[in-house]
Amino acid sequence: MNDLATALHHLCDALAVPTPPPNAEARYELRLDNVGLRLTRHGATHAVLEADVLTLGEAAGLAWTAQQDLLRHLLACNLARLKGQARPEVLSYDEQENRLVLWRRWPCDARLPAAVLDGAEGLLNELDFWRGQVSTLLPKVAHL
Repeated sequence: MNDLATALHHLCDALAVPTPPPNAEARYELRLDNVGLRLTRHGATHAVLEADVLTLGEAAGLAWTAQQDLLRHLLACNLARLKGQARPEVLSYDEQENRLVLWRRWPCDARLPAAVLDGAEGLLNELDFWRGQVSTLLPKVAHL
């Protein structure tokens, strides 16, 4: 079993869910209620656990300017949240797929299974925070 599979197996055991097989891109996708977690290799030496905060295709009714306003509000919120306090999770905008992604990265070594197990909880907590921010902002920017 490779390091990503081992890490995912430990996480799935802790969550009491079946371990999914890798997809064609060697990415593991785990579904928990309304959250899709993806574990994948990042370069030769790291692994990334990520989840979508918002796929802006879901907000297709928003005008492009409203989407940009939403992203500006979230960026300002992110900067205020990070002020004086570093966080291991990173909020990113994937322009190619038009989505907001929250992710965390670790080295692929013997500590990876424990790191993913511990880090998944923090990532899910941050995901709840960011999805809450999006849900409060979407009605405001929809009227712009």
